[in-house]
Amino acid sequence: MAGQVVMEGFLDVRVRPWLRRLITRMLAVVPAALTIYFAGDKSTLGLLLLSQAILSIQLPFAIVPLIHFTSDRTRMGAFANALWVRVLAWITAIVVIGLNSWLAYASIKDWMDGAGAWRGLVGTVAISVSVVLVFLLLWVTFEPIITSRRLGRAALQYPATEGVAAIAPVYHRILVPLDHTALDLLAVGHATAMAKLYGAKLNLLHVEEGVTSQVYGGDADTAEVEAGQAYLDRIAQSMRSQGIEVETAILHSTSPRKEIVRYAHEIHPDLLIMAAHGHGGLKDLIFGTTIGPVRHNLDIPILIVRPGKG
Repeated sequence: MAGQVVMEGFLDVRVRPWLRRLITRMLAVVPAALTIYFAGDKSTLGLLLLSQAILSIQLPFAIVPLIHFTSDRTRMGAFANALWVRVLAWITAIVVIGLNSWLAYASIKDWMDGAGAWRGLVGTVAISVSVVLVFLLLWVTFEPIITSRRLGRAALQYPATEGVAAIAPVYHRILVPLDHTALDLLAVGHATAMAKLYGAKLNLLHVEEGVTSQVYGGDADTAEVEAGQAYLDRIAQSMRSQGIEVETAILHSTSPRKEIVRYAHEIHPDLLIMAAHGHGGLKDLIFGTTIGPVRHNLDIPILIVRPGKG
């Protein structure tokens, strides 16, 4: 949870939960495993003590901002800390900071005593880092107080909406990739509605990825390719009968998602409509996924439609 808050809130980095867990676990496990491998099993006690010392050093940098935040009535409203809670919280913070200062002093002294010829270097590095941490802690502690007294408690800021008119989109060309499944009708239905609404042209695309298409590309001529072309022609003819301008294309590639992106860059559509299968997890690993890579490589609006339940 701490990693999620830091990455998403402070660093504005949003990643999938499994990837975040993998990164944080690797950062924790790999150094420990390497230390045990090179230094032996006896190093685990020292490694554990070092990890606890580092955690204790960073603890004040979590406590102080937490007290500031939960005591701010502008942000917390009726849930802001009462006066007696703030007093106890600051007393607790002072005790923790005091104990950590004593621990840091004792640790630095032990390091210097055991450093031998490196005593000067160890002392210089340790004291320099300690001074930086002290100034950082002082800034974290007093900066919110100084700022609030100078500027007042400001409410959370959101983009201004007064006098801003919503810009209605206009679509002239809509790209609809089809994969010869029942979901095609869902994508085609939405595309037809959008085309009628905006008078847009539809581009129906299917990417053949069979073995013949992979080997011969555009020269592939099989019953499957012919059936696919007839399938697109029937859909296009149905749309043309409704007064919609339609263009069809069949491409051959080992990677439909890359071909969809390439074709989109070629025709420059204003909107992409794709149907989603609705599966995920293991099925994505087995059957692959197209929507994710496509949307990450195009800078146009994408409408993803999926069948409703019931």
